[in-house]
Amino acid sequence: MGAQCCNNSQYPEDIEPCEDAESKRLDPRQIKIKYNYKKKQKGMNSSQTTKTQERTKQLAVTLKSGGVYLGDWMGNKREGFGILKWPDGSEYQGEWKNNKANGQGKFVYPDGDYYEGQWENDKQNGQGTFQSQNGGKYEGQWKDDLQQGFGIETWEDGSKYEGYFYEGIKQGQGTYTWSDGSQYTGLWINNKRHGQGVQIWKSGKEYQGEWFEDYMCGQGSIKWGNGCQYIGLFNKDAPNGYGIFKWGNGRSYEGTQREGESSIGKWTNKIWGMVGRKAVKMVRQLIGSVKGEL
Repeated sequence: MGAQCCNNSQYPEDIEPCEDAESKRLDPRQIKIKYNYKKKQKGMNSSQTTKTQERTKQLAVTLKSGGVYLGDWMGNKREGFGILKWPDGSEYQGEWKNNKANGQGKFVYPDGDYYEGQWENDKQNGQGTFQSQNGGKYEGQWKDDLQQGFGIETWEDGSKYEGYFYEGIKQGQGTYTWSDGSQYTGLWINNKRHGQGVQIWKSGKEYQGEWFEDYMCGQGSIKWGNGCQYIGLFNKDAPNGYGIFKWGNGRSYEGTQREGESSIGKWTNKIWGMVGRKAVKMVRQLIGSVKGEL
């Protein structure tokens, strides 16, 4: 995104330029979840145990680890609703079962970040929300403290990802929208655009085709708002291999492209038969514009 696609002074007068306005490559963001932060809490001091198996409520109890618990008990285990506060200021407030967070609850980190949602076996499991103090937010499904299933990530600048996760990373079908309105919809693997996908930039330029590790790579097509279009093979965001350039006035160039060079192809709808160095120079500049703006 950044270079002009072509310059009128370097082209035949009836060839339309392909205008581009973007100036930098778009990369997706990721929220950093604080995994496995919760400390394992040991049981109460022996002098504080009770033999009853009925649910009881006691005054604040200090655990061996230094945490202070106030809430329901079943015998000498936390069971029911309760609040556990750690010396560093972190806190869990919610439901317990067999001494572990289980059910609905909220965990607040020392810096103010928090997770609120469902718990199972002392881990974030089910539906929940993670909110960071820097504005990042995740709402969706969790499994064993990791984002897994469908979820929505948002950031303070307006960027947004809506789609699927696996073990804490973007994986599967999803849509990412950048703060400037550019958008990608398609497959993700390991937090990267990978597989079939469609990207639309704020200028209206659109790419449809294959992606490999966040790059346009494989078979695809890219078109500009004024009707210019390239259909063919890509490698690392640039045309590479056989392809066809089309202009809005019906003219087209067909040939094989390599990074930094281009073969002598053929023109259609031209009575003056533009071939050789002049054609190669024109297509090279088009290739440079496609790669430069991504």
